[in-house]
Amino acid sequence: MTDAATTSVASAPAGGATASVITSIPALDDGKLAAELKQATDGTGNALIVANAYTVLVLHRSTSASPWSAIGAGEFGPQSQKLCLRRLNKLAWASVEGDPRTVDIASIVITAPTAQTVKEWVTKANQITKPGGRQGDLNRKQKDELGYLAGWRCQFAGCGEDLRRHAATSTKGQSGYFAHIVASSPDGPRGDPIESVKLASDLENILLLCDACHRRIDKVEPHAYPTSVLRKMREDNIAEVKRLLDTLRYPEISTLAVIGNITGQPAQFSMDEAHEALRGRHLRTSDNKPQRFFDPGGAQHDVHESAYWVTTFQRLRQDLVALQSLLDGSRHGSARTSIGVFPQHSTSILALAGRVLGDTAGVHIFQPHRNIPPNTSRWAWPVGEAEPDPSKYALDVLREPHGSEREAVLLVELTAAIDYSRLPNDCFQGDELILPALRLSTASPDIHCIRHPKDLELVKKKIDDAVKVLQDEWRMNRVHVFAIAPASAVVALGQKMQARHQASYVIYESEAGKPQAPFKATIELTSKHVRELVSGNNQQQSLQP
Repeated sequence: MTDAATTSVASAPAGGATASVITSIPALDDGKLAAELKQATDGTGNALIVANAYTVLVLHRSTSASPWSAIGAGEFGPQSQKLCLRRLNKLAWASVEGDPRTVDIASIVITAPTAQTVKEWVTKANQITKPGGRQGDLNRKQKDELGYLAGWRCQFAGCGEDLRRHAATSTKGQSGYFAHIVASSPDGPRGDPIESVKLASDLENILLLCDACHRRIDKVEPHAYPTSVLRKMREDNIAEVKRLLDTLRYPEISTLAVIGNITGQPAQFSMDEAHEALRGRHLRTSDNKPQRFFDPGGAQHDVHESAYWVTTFQRLRQDLVALQSLLDGSRHGSARTSIGVFPQHSTSILALAGRVLGDTAGVHIFQPHRNIPPNTSRWAWPVGEAEPDPSKYALDVLREPHGSEREAVLLVELTAAIDYSRLPNDCFQGDELILPALRLSTASPDIHCIRHPKDLELVKKKIDDAVKVLQDEWRMNRVHVFAIAPASAVVALGQKMQARHQASYVIYESEAGKPQAPFKATIELTSKHVRELVSGNNQQQSLQP
C-alpha cells in the first residue's frame, strides 16, 4: 500500500456498522492508483471503487469480514482501468454524486461491476473532463489570445512547461490543454447548473495547462483546486508573464558576486534572488551564474590570520585581471557593460572591490537584507519602506587637523556605534583622538539602516563629502578607516577612494564574533596598489589596469 497512513472506515452495508466520513487520503495519479489497486487485489484482498462522474476513491480490505480502509483517491486512467478489467472478480463498485472522499460508506450501494460498467464510466468521465478548445469551446482567436497572455507556458503555479515544444522530442507543436475553471459540464469538476453553460466559452474561465496539470486539477485531486484557487492562479500567471516579458525592455547587465565567508560561515548566493532584485531595479541579466570575485572558497575566514591573506592574494591576482577586463571598455573609449554588484564579504574585501570598480556610471550596488518575508529576494529593496529624511545621515568633524598633520581617521558608524577605546593607540589614547577625525553616522545605528534606495544615495553623498574634506580641504596623505556599516555602504566607500589626489586608505577590522575586540589593520589601498598588513610579508598587488 501507499506509505501514507490509510483511513479505516466501517464495512459495507452487509456489515451492518455505521461508517465514518473519509476526509484525508493520498491523491494519486493513474500510475500510482493502478499500483495500489494491484496490491489491494493481490492474494485474498479485494478493492472497492467509489466513483463520482470524474474521479474515484479506492478502498481495500483483506477479507470480507474486515472493514474498508481508504488507500487513495484520484485519477482512474488507462492503467487503472486495464488492471480492473483483469480483476473484476476482486472488485466492488459504488457510484456517488458528490466527492467520493467524503461519502459515508455505510450509506452507499455497492455492486459487483462488469466490464461494461467500467467502460461506460470511462467514456462519460472523458466527456465530462474534456479539455476546452480541443472540442471547440474556444475559437482560434481566443486560443491565440490566451496563449499570448500565458507566453505559451503551462499556467499552473510552479510548472511553466513550454507548450510550443514537445518535452521529450523538442519538436515544435501545440501540446497544451485549454482547461475549464468552472467545468463546461454541470457534472464535471467545479461544475455548476448555471455557470457551466454560461462560462463554457468565456476566455476568463479557461486555463492553459500541460497534460499533467490538467489531469491534476480535474482527476487526481480536484478537491484541492476550487474555482477561487484556479482563478487566482490564472490572474497571477498572466501578471507574472507580462512582468517577465516587460523586463526585455530593461538594460542588460553583468552580475558580479563579491561573496565570502562571514564569521566562518560560507555566504550563500542565488541567481534566482539576483534576477528578482534586478527586475525590481528595471535591470536584467542573461547570466545563468554570476561572476564571482574575491571568493576564498573553503578558506577559514579570519582577516587577522596570515594564512587567510596568503590564500586571498593568490586568488586576488587572478580576480583583479578578470574584473579589470570588465572595465576596459570605458577605459578605451567604448561603452562598458553595466555591472550589478552583490556584496557580502569582509569589510576589507568590500572596500577593495569598490576601489577597483570605481565611482563610475553603470555600477549598481545591491544590499543584502535580513528578516525578509518568505519567497522574497534578500537583495531586493523591502516593499513599503518609507523614503528616509534627507538629514538621516550626518558627517561630523570630531577633531580638526593641527599644523602639518597628514594622517586622519574616518569613522563610519551606521550599523553600530564604535567604542573608540577599540582603536589603535596611534589613533586614540585615553579619552582623546590622536589624529584629526571625521565621523559618518546616523542617529539610530542598526543593521537595517539601509532599507530604501534613497538610503544608499544619501550615504554615498556623505562619503563623497567626507573624501572632499579629507583630501581637498585637509590634504591628508593617509586615512585610517574604521567602518561598521552595511555591505553596500562599504563598497560605496571603496568607490570613493580613488577620487582627486588619491590618499592611502588603511582598512581596519575587529575579530569576528567579538564586539569589543580591538580594531587591527588588514590592508592598505594606495593609488596604485593593495597591500596586506597582517602577515608582515608586505604582499601587494597592482591596481593599475
